[in-house]
Amino acid sequence: MKQTLCTISSNDEVMPGIHLMWIESPDIAATAQPGQFITVRCGDFTLRRPFSVHQVSSREIALLFRVAGKGTIWLAQRKAGEKMDVLGPLGKGFTVGPESKNLLLVAGGIGIAPLVFLMHHASAQHQITLIHGASTAAQLYPNGCLLADGSDGAIQFIPVTEDGSRGKRGMITDILPDFLDWADQIYACGPVAMYKAMVLTLNPSPLKGEGKGEGEKQNNLKMKKCQVSLEVRMGCGFGACYGCTINTNEGLKQVCRDGPVFELDDIIWREVRI
Repeated sequence: MKQTLCTISSNDEVMPGIHLMWIESPDIAATAQPGQFITVRCGDFTLRRPFSVHQVSSREIALLFRVAGKGTIWLAQRKAGEKMDVLGPLGKGFTVGPESKNLLLVAGGIGIAPLVFLMHHASAQHQITLIHGASTAAQLYPNGCLLADGSDGAIQFIPVTEDGSRGKRGMITDILPDFLDWADQIYACGPVAMYKAMVLTLNPSPLKGEGKGEGEKQNNLKMKKCQVSLEVRMGCGFGACYGCTINTNEGLKQVCRDGPVFELDDIIWREVRI
């Protein structure tokens, strides 16, 4: 973890209300792992804003963020050449088992941010299917950004839109069961409602506190070691304030220090209010 004053290389709106920002940070680029995050001091606001590391190069890191409040409005207005206060890398990221070959990445909306880093990191040695769900085609991740690092046929990109304007029509959870036999491990990032739907679709009883599901539904995400990245409001970003505490099957955990990546079946979802 290091606090640095970083120079912005570029800041472009790549989707409506979604910005891709590259910043010069050789130290963070050299040490960051997929699933980790940084915090940014946005102008004069007291609390720093957390952002997943979206991509890395030899000297730069990229952030993908939605303009949704005063902090991100300030961030979206920054220009190339300006500097900003960055702290990171923070948290614990994704892990890939040594025997895993086929990785299924499930992104809901802006949840694609940390999964692209994981995709680039793992694509040389793994087959990857990335499912991205959005309301409309305009909110889907651009193909040009997806393969910007030269990744090739080891990656299959499957768009899903609620209105059917591109790719499959419906919700991510509608097509998720089609890939379970193929996937050795599953990684997901998106809203809490998506995670709850994943649990309900594939193993409904645990969410209700009724024990394990029955029949074929026991061959589910729990068996596939599904890792999820939680996006929550944070105070300090490194475990001092306990502002991002959640309840898990192993007791209270801090998203910033113990996560943001957790096993899907470790979180007590009925108590999550993010």
